[in-house]
Amino acid sequence: MSLKDGNYNVVAKGYLKDRVPLTITIKNHKIAKITPKVAFSKGGLQDTVYTQLSNQIIAQQNTDVDAISGATYSSHGLREAVNQVLQEAGQNDVKKVAAKEVPNQDWLVEAVKPHDDDYSEWRAVPKKIDQTYDTDFLIIGGGISGLAAAVQAGEDHMNVTVIDKNDFVAGNGGGVEGIFGINSSMQKKAGIHADPEKIISQEMKLAQYRPDGSFWVDLVNNSAANIEWLLKQGVQLTKVDDYHGTCQFPTFHWFKGGVAATGYVPYMKKRADELGVNFILGTKATSIIYEDGRVKGIYAKNKDGNLKINAKAVLLATGGVGHNASLIAKQGWQTKNLHFLSMPSTTGDGYQMAMSVGAKDMLQESPEFMMNYIQALPMHRLANLSNDPISGLRSVPAGFSAIFVNQNGRRFVNENISKLNLLNQRMPIKSVKAAYEIFTKDIYLKITQSLPDADPEAEKILEESVKTNRGNSLYKEDTIEALAKDFDLPVDNLVKTIQNYNKYCHNGRDEEFNKDQSQLVAMDQGPYYIARLDPSNLIGVGGIGSNNDFEVIDDDFNKIPGLYVSGMDSTMQYRNVYTITLGGSACSHNVNSGRHAAMNAKKYIATL
Repeated sequence: MSLKDGNYNVVAKGYLKDRVPLTITIKNHKIAKITPKVAFSKGGLQDTVYTQLSNQIIAQQNTDVDAISGATYSSHGLREAVNQVLQEAGQNDVKKVAAKEVPNQDWLVEAVKPHDDDYSEWRAVPKKIDQTYDTDFLIIGGGISGLAAAVQAGEDHMNVTVIDKNDFVAGNGGGVEGIFGINSSMQKKAGIHADPEKIISQEMKLAQYRPDGSFWVDLVNNSAANIEWLLKQGVQLTKVDDYHGTCQFPTFHWFKGGVAATGYVPYMKKRADELGVNFILGTKATSIIYEDGRVKGIYAKNKDGNLKINAKAVLLATGGVGHNASLIAKQGWQTKNLHFLSMPSTTGDGYQMAMSVGAKDMLQESPEFMMNYIQALPMHRLANLSNDPISGLRSVPAGFSAIFVNQNGRRFVNENISKLNLLNQRMPIKSVKAAYEIFTKDIYLKITQSLPDADPEAEKILEESVKTNRGNSLYKEDTIEALAKDFDLPVDNLVKTIQNYNKYCHNGRDEEFNKDQSQLVAMDQGPYYIARLDPSNLIGVGGIGSNNDFEVIDDDFNKIPGLYVSGMDSTMQYRNVYTITLGGSACSHNVNSGRHAAMNAKKYIATL
């Protein structure tokens, strides 16, 4: 049966809450045009999917095409939308989109073992080379720092090549909301002033004085110049504030549209193209070339086969280890039920290449952007980490007026520590076998209704979540004794814990952990709720040792010639916990490290 001509309106589903309205035109009984009704940032994930994949579908006149690398959900959603139109237009034998390409879940069910520290595969030489490239400066990763390095190197008239395993640039950085800066022109215009030394002092204090503070001095003192440089490149910044009141200083510069995918990536990609930077996308680095005591390039792989890329200097900007469970386990984090919010491409490739040539291993001292989540609560809400009034970073899983107990049914921390740093909520859980949150409906509503955009359906959502109970993670009971049995906790211990806690609440004094009096809410009556707190990770922050010039170093602090590191592969200023109280500092580090790695690589190349 031939297709019926016409314009068909349909909505394509993407990742989490992403929805893209389309008009698909059937002309002369063929798929003629696939037109999104929304504008996309040039070169970004959605632009790539709805340009490249749409063209392939039109060329083949079916949806039996491969997903865009790094955009499996959006690719799947587009193909399903086209199939829906084909059926409406009269095609009865539409081939079902292969569901196997879309993961059934975004979290691990079983724990994984820590990585065994054997990185020899990252030195392997392919048996056959299909293509060879030569470049001065090779950048592995086209995210925030990779793009900054590319533009800086282009401005410095270097021959630059960028590879990325995704078919688009942005990486994990597309969702970044803004960047830290102190005493920038935007702040001065807004009448905002801050003393750099006070910020540096506070960050060192929060890190227990463990980092080399000179990394903070460089980052803070370069921050204003970096922002002015970004504005010069065309990056769009809209305002400066304290990021929803969570930052100790008003130093957060917002990207246009609230995300880097809109305000940063398209402008930096365009500028890199203008400067002649060569991008090879859909290409995964597979091993590093280390000869005669220095790094000389990499081997990579893409749809065309095995590549050898000869380079005078190599920059690792692969986005950290946030989607590699075995490396996360190496850091001591629990991985059972681990939920990933990171891009699937951030599997620690840069870290593993660096380790294979003897780099200083900083992974066990580096932080993850790890937070709590409750499987039973609506998962789609995790797309909005900061403001979601049910599942978000500042909502129910963070604690506050609820209490946390360990596998022995005992409290083990002040549940209000998130007020100091939102990522504190997960840190103490590294030291227990399992953690559970106990609350009443009053406490649940106190937390959820205190946040911006409070959900009027909050109570209904809780009851529905108990009924569906995804992951067997949330229960409701009339007694504490019954609550304990849901997770096989010692009944006597849990009863005593609740009795003691209620006494502290009535007396207005937490005699165990000095919790703020305003957060002491007694649980005298049921029903009671108990939830298992599982780990959810957004990004890995660091892992590779470097000096202040962003040269990779070995255990004796000697530089490894020809190898540089930037972005989330390198964060020497953090230790164990990401101090999110200085909002946008990670993004600021990405830009700063990318720029200065490129500057210093140019100096190194001049000596060869």
